[in-house]
Amino acid sequence: MTSFIQYLTSSNTQIISNIFLMLFTGVLAYYTYYLYQETKKNRLYQIQLNQPELSIIFEPSKKYINFLFIKIKNIGRSPLYNLELEKIDNDFVCSNGKKVSELKYLQKINYLRPNQEIEQFFITFLDEKNKPEEMQFSLFFKYKNKNNKLFKKRFDFDFTQFQDMSQLGDEPLNKISEDLEKIGKDIGHLATGFKKLQVITETKKENMKEKQKYFKK
Repeated sequence: MTSFIQYLTSSNTQIISNIFLMLFTGVLAYYTYYLYQETKKNRLYQIQLNQPELSIIFEPSKKYINFLFIKIKNIGRSPLYNLELEKIDNDFVCSNGKKVSELKYLQKINYLRPNQEIEQFFITFLDEKNKPEEMQFSLFFKYKNKNNKLFKKRFDFDFTQFQDMSQLGDEPLNKISEDLEKIGKDIGHLATGFKKLQVITETKKENMKEKQKYFKK
């Protein structure tokens, strides 16, 4: 009887030990799989961060709001190669008389370093033929990274947002720049003797008398 009880006790102990071992192995396997997945996600994220990323925006001029510029920029962290315009939906004529699909700077750009931007005049809404509300179009681009991997991106634009835009006065920074330029020119003229500075050495009363004599002649 005693030996039988000892047998049962030892058997239960073995079973419990096996159960704990199975549970520990399962937890360890799950934790290992979780770490693997997180490492994989992190690697993919790092790869994506180190890829080129194309950005195309249209922005009004700060000085003349009815003049629209296109800005092409690589906002990624890796160089962008062989940028090409594949196609355009709803092609139209720009202010320079060419269709959007015919613009050389859109057809092909060989290289854009990270954060490099190309800015070009695109269209003016001062021309009655150019109506913002009629300009909805899509641009389809393709480009490559340094490993020759191909990327494709679509941009949809609607110029309705630029409709009825107006501007009161000049942009402050431009006006300050122009005023400083004028001051610089005036100082340069004085320094070179191109314009002479009038210096009055008389009293105000004497100067007024001299002017009166001049006008009476």
